[in-house]
Parts: sequence; structure tokens; C-alpha cells
Amino acid sequence: MKFYGFLSNSHTAALISPDASIDWLPFPRFDSPAVFCKLLGDDQNGFFHIVPEGQEGHAEQEYLHDTNVVKTVWRTDAGRAVIHDYLAIGRPELRRFVKSEIPLKVECQPRFHYGLIQATPTPIEHGAIFRNPLDREALILLIHPDDERLFDGVTAQYSMGRWVLPPGRYELILQYIADDEDRLVEAADVIREQTAVLKDDLAHEDLNAALTETILFWRHRLDMLPAYHGPYADAYRRSLLVLYGLTYQTNGAIIAAPTTSLPETIGETRQWDYRFAWVRDGSYAAEALLMAGDHVGSRRFLEFLLNCIDLQGKPFDAPFFHVDGTLIRGEHDLGWLAGYQGSYPCREGNAATRQLQLDIEGDFLYTVYRYYADTHDQEFLRFYWHRIRLAVDWVEANWHQKDASLWEFRDQDDYYTHSQLMCWVALHYGSKMADAVNDAERANRWNKAAEKIQHTIETRGFNQDENSYVQSFGGSAVDAALLVMPLYGFCAADDPRFLGTLKKIEADLVKGHWVYRYASDMLGTAAHPFVLASFWLARVYIRLGRTNEAENLIQGLLGYCTDLGLLGEHADQETGDPRGNFPQGFSHLGLIMSLIELHAARSEPKASR
Repeated sequence: MKFYGFLSNSHTAALISPDASIDWLPFPRFDSPAVFCKLLGDDQNGFFHIVPEGQEGHAEQEYLHDTNVVKTVWRTDAGRAVIHDYLAIGRPELRRFVKSEIPLKVECQPRFHYGLIQATPTPIEHGAIFRNPLDREALILLIHPDDERLFDGVTAQYSMGRWVLPPGRYELILQYIADDEDRLVEAADVIREQTAVLKDDLAHEDLNAALTETILFWRHRLDMLPAYHGPYADAYRRSLLVLYGLTYQTNGAIIAAPTTSLPETIGETRQWDYRFAWVRDGSYAAEALLMAGDHVGSRRFLEFLLNCIDLQGKPFDAPFFHVDGTLIRGEHDLGWLAGYQGSYPCREGNAATRQLQLDIEGDFLYTVYRYYADTHDQEFLRFYWHRIRLAVDWVEANWHQKDASLWEFRDQDDYYTHSQLMCWVALHYGSKMADAVNDAERANRWNKAAEKIQHTIETRGFNQDENSYVQSFGGSAVDAALLVMPLYGFCAADDPRFLGTLKKIEADLVKGHWVYRYASDMLGTAAHPFVLASFWLARVYIRLGRTNEAENLIQGLLGYCTDLGLLGEHADQETGDPRGNFPQGFSHLGLIMSLIELHAARSEPKASR
């Protein structure tokens, strides 16, 4: 199905509609307020559109191979136009490289602070400055043709942010500035100088130099990895590009998704802000990068989180952080936005920052252990041992508490089996790391604590009547998080107790290719399946030797990718459209892990008889 394309420069991200409208763009960071917010409202909330002028057209889109650059081709009876959209690496800048046989209408309608504040436009040569009248920030738009004579045919309505461009080749540059008037003038001059150098590119090259370097940037990221020869290689590489696009280049932080308030269910209230570096999501992503052979990317995220650890209390004082490592302070509604297809409220921030989530230290520590096991990086482990030790010590002292679980239930704290499992993970793998640094006392102590948690899970987290592990101690319902028990080595996939759990999950939560995370929560019935959970199930099937079933699951899920190969957090069961924040890191990292494990299982030599 056609849906939004994802642009990134590893500092911020944009969503571009199938008809070449930039409908979402926070500047200068992923978690900044958006300057184009039509995604969550309408035209009055800001957009940047390029369409054929005065005639009907049909648009088709694709990514340039192995990049986060989107190519849109407009076709009309009179000719065609090609637009390459990308965010400039290292700058708060959107670029639109245009080659057109037909006149084009350009509309740039920024609205600051999530579509709330009308920009004040000022015309400048070959463009305009759009100021925020309430703050020291602005956007500079410059339009540069390959031939200055083309401007004789340009029609401009500066106050409306509209231009009509005659056929030709153009570079449209939109740069964000947060400074004083002198800086605005200086920035405009710098952009003019830079684009003047590129005029030969515009006139003679198929793609200009800035775009060429951006293409090489993304392809280099993939080319640095070991070659992948498994099935669905295009989907595998696209998923890696999504993870790289969700990575904050400055420090290696990985955000969960680049959007806020895209709903799980249209017209309801399940919508949240995901533009932050979740401990859990990022740890999963770092594990996926590690499996793909990207030790540097994985280590950068681990170091980001190690430097976020609170040495005085709970290691991770919140389940997620801003991309610079600072804490998010609460959540508030953006009451002036109507919401995506009327799904209200829209939110900035996330109230889950105040929740106790016991699983996240285990999520993180497992990936630290995996990194060490794969790389044998003793220097890394010893350098950070003090922080790692504090994290495991805290889990040892606090694992017995109730929490909100990985599902972030609001006002439903309980003893969740998955949370207890991840405390076991923290202590079990913490013990192995303690052995590696010759801390025998802690290795022994943590191992005993892990055994105690394991006994607790076996006695309180397993329902004899249901023959199944359960979502919470003393309960009877299951949730999809129980699927990770063999993935973390708590039990074998063919352990009778886990097989009973799997059977109940298949009966209660699985429908076709999809797995629901649970049956219901504080907001009612879970309407749509959780994409990552389906990949968890595929990985379990692989461990059970049911590789054909695993591949059928993966193949079925790939059928729900958008035309550009992207996945949301959920999928609408009636339309197939992605639901939830988009594109979702969880979903793409799950695909990466599943494909690597499927390929490995299929590549293993069969045992001799």
C-alpha cells in the first residue's frame, strides 16, 4: 500500500507523502517541535508541496537503492518531473533536487511549534525567510536553477509561500536557523555561495554533488557490514537503513520512531510520542546491529546508555531519554491539532517517563553481554564495569517489586512475568560478565539471585491449570512477551512448559501472520497486532526447527510493508495500513533478527546419520 516515505539525516527525520508533500519535519532534532505538521492536522498546520501546475498528474515513488533518499516522479500528459528529496547530512537542512519538463507549483507553508504559530515571511532574492514571530528561529528557503534566466519565468507569491517554476533543473534548499537577524543574513549568503559552486552540477550532471555525497553516505553504512546472502535481502537492507535513520549521529542514541501521535486505532486515543531513546527499544536495536555485524553502531548506543546511568538510584531513572541523554518531563496534549484522521489527542512528551519498568536493565545488560561475547572487548567491559556493576546490583536488590511492564500499563502495576524474566536476564548474564572481569564474589552472588528469580517464576508465573506461563503472577492470561523466554536462554524452546505456553499464545493471540501483544489493557481490547511479536514467534519457530512456518510468517508480514518497504508498529487488519508511530524501529529490528536467524538455520549443515 502507498504510505509516507521516511527521510533522515541521523539528526532529524521527515515524512513525505506519496504526492511529494513534506507533512512532518521537526527541526533541528528528532524530538524538536515540528515545522511541518500536516500529518497530525491539515494544510493549516504546515506542509511543503511540489506538484504539477495547472494539470492533473500521477506520482510514483521509490527509494534510491540503498539510501534514505526518496525519488518522486510526476507524470502528466505534457511531460514529467523528477524530485529527489533528502535531509542533508550534518545540517538542519531539507533539500529537494528537481528536474522537470513541466511547470511546477511549489508551496512552502511552515508553521512553528507543531502547526500552532504562523510564520512571518520575508522575500529575499530567489526565496524567502520564514520567521517564528515568538522565538529566535526561522527557516530560509532558497530556490536555485541551473540557469539564472529561468527566474524570468518564475511567478512568486512570497506572502503565501508559493512559486510557480518553469521547466528546468532546480535545487530547493530549506535550512533551519535558531539565532539572530545577522545569523539569518549570513546563513542565506553561505547557502547562495554553496549553491553557486554547484551550478555546473545542476547544468551537466544527472545528480548534483550534495545528493551524490548523501547517496554515498548511506551506501557506505551498509557496505561496511558483512555481506548478507539470506532471503529477502532488499527488506533486510531497508530495515538496517531505517535503524540508521533512527540513530542520532552525535552520540549513537537510537529513537523508537520518528513521529508522535500516529494512532494504533483510527479515531481512538492510543497514540503516544515515540521520538525518544527508549532503553528497551534501543537495546533491541543495538542487538540487531550486533547480529548484522555492526559492532561500532551497537557499541555507540551502549556507551550512550552507560553514560545515562544514574549512580545514586535506579540505573535508568526513566525508561527513555531525549536524544541528548536528558530526562523527559511529562506529557501534554497539543490541543490545536485535530489528529491523524481525527485521532485525538496529539501528544508531546510521554507520561511513561514516571513509570517503574523493571525489565529495561535486563534488556540493556543482555546486549552489553552479547557485545562482549561477540567482540571479546575486555577494555570496554573493564572501562564501564563500575556502571555495569551498579546496574546489576540494583536489580539484585529490587527485582521483587511490582512494575508497569514493557507494555507500559498505566495504573496497572503488577508482578509481570516478563519483567521478572528480564531481572533474571540481568543477573544471569551479569554473573557471566563478572566472571570475565574476575569478580568472583559478585559472579557467585548474582548467580544465586538469578536462581531465586527463576524459582519464583516457575512457582508463581506458571499456571498449572493452563499448563502455561502467564502474563502476571497468579493470573491465567498470556501475553506475547512470554515468547522471548527461549530467546534469552531462560528455557529451551522445546521445554514442555514453554511448549504449553506457545500453544496457548497460538490459540489466544495469533491470527494468521499476526500476533497480538495481549488481549486487552486499561484502554480496552487491543485492536491491532504488534508487528515485533510476530517476529518473536518466527524466531521461536526457527529454534523449534519449524523453519517453513517461520518463513511463512516473515513472508506474510512483508506483504504488509508499504510500497517503500516500511513497517509501522501495528497493522490495520481491515486495510493493511500501518498503524502506530511510523516507521517503527521495533518492527524493522525484528525483521533483521528473524532473517539472520532463518538464514543461519537454513545454512547449517545437516547432521550426518
